[in-house]
Amino acid sequence: MRLWRVTALPFLLGLGLGLLTQAIFAPAHSQGSYEAVSLLRSIDRRLESIERRLDRVERNTDNISHSLDYVRDWNALRVKVVR
Repeated sequence: MRLWRVTALPFLLGLGLGLLTQAIFAPAHSQGSYEAVSLLRSIDRRLESIERRLDRVERNTDNISHSLDYVRDWNALRVKVVR
């Protein structure tokens, strides 16, 4: 019986130390995971903002192109009327 107690004591001591170590370091790991998720969400929001700006630039470029075509058409028409 004494041998059983002697062998169980180191096992329980190791188990207790393992659980204590897990309890100490688990919140830090969880915090790191939260920071990573927060960073990824921030990057996602920034990419969406850039995408919206690019869409706006594309629309503005299309509007400018359309305006230039309109001016070219007017110039062609004006040249025909003057001749």
